[in-house]
Amino acid sequence: MKRDFLSDPHAAKEEIRRSIRTELRAMSLAFHAEASLVICELAAQLPAFIQADCVALFAPLPSEPDIHPLIEEVWAHRKRVVLPRMIREDSHPRLEWRVITDWGEVIEPGPFGLREPDPLLCPLIDPRELGCIFVPGMAFDHEGFRLGRGGGYYDCFLGQSPSTLPRFGLMFSCQQLPKVPREPHDQALPCVITEDGLYRFENGSGGL
Repeated sequence: MKRDFLSDPHAAKEEIRRSIRTELRAMSLAFHAEASLVICELAAQLPAFIQADCVALFAPLPSEPDIHPLIEEVWAHRKRVVLPRMIREDSHPRLEWRVITDWGEVIEPGPFGLREPDPLLCPLIDPRELGCIFVPGMAFDHEGFRLGRGGGYYDCFLGQSPSTLPRFGLMFSCQQLPKVPREPHDQALPCVITEDGLYRFENGSGGL
């Protein structure tokens, strides 16, 4: 029997995640490396990135854009790099941000197999110090709505952040869909960067 995805967005999201994972696994290593470098170069040219003293990034999974060069660029300009730790308290997801100065400090295994900053080595910062934030994702659509991995951590953080905080998705072009299934807590992004360029959307807040 055919599923009614309109009435069951959770099921629709899971099916999309499976499909996107298949596409990402089929991506060649050469294309992944080349596309990742283009994404990093585009991100480094953003005015919000250039002006920020504190840049929120993430330790990429193998299927995500390799943003190690972008993080190295932040360090090269003596800016602060902060990475998230995923905390779940009383079933409520939240992100805390910690400053990293070396890849050896990113060792903690977190949810979804993500690498996280070691809380014993990396100082905690107030999210109000963030100058801009780069967000991973499984998919995005033509209105800027993003599909994550299902934990709700980024949606919760973005929903509570000032609308003036510049925020950008970093994904591959194959992750763009006509429409991502939406639930009330889902947050739209104003911009997503892929190897094909910068996409801007009207639904999101906190752009360039």
